[in-house]
Amino acid sequence: MKKILSVFLGAFFLFILLGAKGSDEKSDSQDVLKELDDFQRSLSNWMKNLDTLGNQVLNLQKSVGDSLTPLKDFDKSMKSIEEKLNAMALKVDVVEKTASIAEVKNMLESFGKTFDVFKKLLSDLTKRVEDQEIKASVLEKRYQEAQRPLEPIKKAIDDLGKLVNDKLGEQEKKFSAIEDMVKTRLASTDTAIKSFEGQIKTLSDMDTRMKRLEKSSVGSMGLGTATVTAEATPALKIQATSGTETAKTAVGTETVAAAKEKVTTPEDEGYKDIGDGFYIRNVNLYLFGSSSQIKGDIKNYSDKDWSIATFVIRVYNASNFQLFTQDFSIKTFKKGEVRTFNEIISGYSPLDIARYEVESKRRY
Repeated sequence: MKKILSVFLGAFFLFILLGAKGSDEKSDSQDVLKELDDFQRSLSNWMKNLDTLGNQVLNLQKSVGDSLTPLKDFDKSMKSIEEKLNAMALKVDVVEKTASIAEVKNMLESFGKTFDVFKKLLSDLTKRVEDQEIKASVLEKRYQEAQRPLEPIKKAIDDLGKLVNDKLGEQEKKFSAIEDMVKTRLASTDTAIKSFEGQIKTLSDMDTRMKRLEKSSVGSMGLGTATVTAEATPALKIQATSGTETAKTAVGTETVAAAKEKVTTPEDEGYKDIGDGFYIRNVNLYLFGSSSQIKGDIKNYSDKDWSIATFVIRVYNASNFQLFTQDFSIKTFKKGEVRTFNEIISGYSPLDIARYEVESKRRY
């Protein structure tokens, strides 16, 4: 811009010097100077319009980015305009060296035609930029309209997530309450077993004392050859002794003997048979992130030690559809030993699981 202005100033001084050639050419010089002034104003206005258009292009680039492909054509046009301006500068240099007013006038007419072309190009570019701005506005409006139907879905998803979290919290509380209840029942069962063992011991002591009394009673009656031994049946004991107290003692002895003969089964200890001499108990499901975790105890009631024992877990939903199956192994599983297993059921929370099965699969 400064270079063009300096060129025009030089031309202006040149025309002042040429004004001394005569009165005939004076009027032509004034016309040329006037045209030069008009040309300078037009050039200044054109540069301002060009700056305004550049600002509009920058704003448009920020809003729509690379989607405005016509800007590439604008860049090409700008380069072409720059080349034409350089050519104009060369022509102005030629004008400075020209002494003929007619040639200058012809040059100005040529400049005017060139500026008409520039104006048309700028008008076309401005219109295309405005069209792109309208398209960008329409696209933005459509995007906002497309987002509106998704808002209820987002809200429903948030509500569902909150409901699931609440349900999981309630489920955890229930599991905790069940676990506390099981522990309480186990504690009461242990207390009852200890009390029963104490009663058995008391009855055993009473049985020993009664045997001693029976022996001493038979010896005092002179029936040495008909002594009733401890192995006699309860009926013989009742016939050989007299008195209600002795009969009650014999019945108590029978109860103690029956208690001694009773064998504790795995079911009495709370175990459940899963096949091949293996039993489980204390099996529970826990929340593990978005999945589940199953824990429990396995006891080897078989008569052998196993190097590897393999088991399978199957999980079902409320429709009795199998959701998940997984194998797990326990190494060096000795007979009578209790081992704990802890497996992850991936992809399913405790709310998805209606029931589960643990079975023996292989053993080596």
